[in-house]
Amino acid sequence: MRTLLTMLLFLSCLQVAPSPEEMYGMYDKDGKHRKMTEQVEQVRQRTAKAEKEEHNKKTLVLAVSILIGLIPVAVVGRNIVRKQAWKTNPKGAKEALVIAFAGGAALFAFNYGWFYLRILHEEIFKFVLFVGFLLLLIGIGVYVARKK
Repeated sequence: MRTLLTMLLFLSCLQVAPSPEEMYGMYDKDGKHRKMTEQVEQVRQRTAKAEKEEHNKKTLVLAVSILIGLIPVAVVGRNIVRKQAWKTNPKGAKEALVIAFAGGAALFAFNYGWFYLRILHEEIFKFVLFVGFLLLLIGIGVYVARKK
């Protein structure tokens, strides 16, 4: 009998308890809270999408810069292999590879900075490009003035 009464009480509690939507409706009668939570969720989604796009752009910039930086190493390495320079001049071949690696690293750094500013920070890129162009014009003007 006691078990039966407990089960009936439990079942009656289940039927009386409002659904989550009804409880939410009692809490948020005018709908402001729901609108705010939807706006927050939209902002989170936009932020996540923007972060993903920025990560993809950074990955693209890094990959392209690495490929461009490897070009001098590949060209010098191919010439060394074709001409078999490691047999005739091993010291010169090593020096050529070191210089190619240094040039590739410089090329990588330049391209990474250029593409990074160009793709991810366009406003800063425009300013840097303007200042660089202005300095180039001043340098050309000084050079021409000294020649005369």
